Amino acid sequence: MGRYRFPAFTIATAPRYVVVWDLHWRVLECRRFEPGSDLSAAMASAIDRLANNGWLAESTPEYGFVFVRRATERRLIMLTPRDPCNSAQQSYSPFRPA
Repeated sequence: MGRYRFPAFTIATAPRYVVVWDLHWRVLECRRFEPGSDLSAAMASAIDRLANNGWLAESTPEYGFVFVRRATERRLIMLTPRDPCNSAQQSYSPFRPA
């Protein structure tokens, strides 16, 4: 029986973004990575950069995200295909006018 491999770090055919959010979904940092980039290394670099500033990762980033904390603050580092600076509607709403 084969193991399921989560696709967060597979080679992408579109740009990916490593985003640091606060817990109110405000973008604190954002880096764009071109298709074919080493996404695992990109996440590791973001975690290391924050660790050098006293942030502690609460888990491993194997699913494309990880929470970090420092004292009473928490942040979320996430790998995403969606540009966080794009203000277009992000989800479907049945209440939106036709």
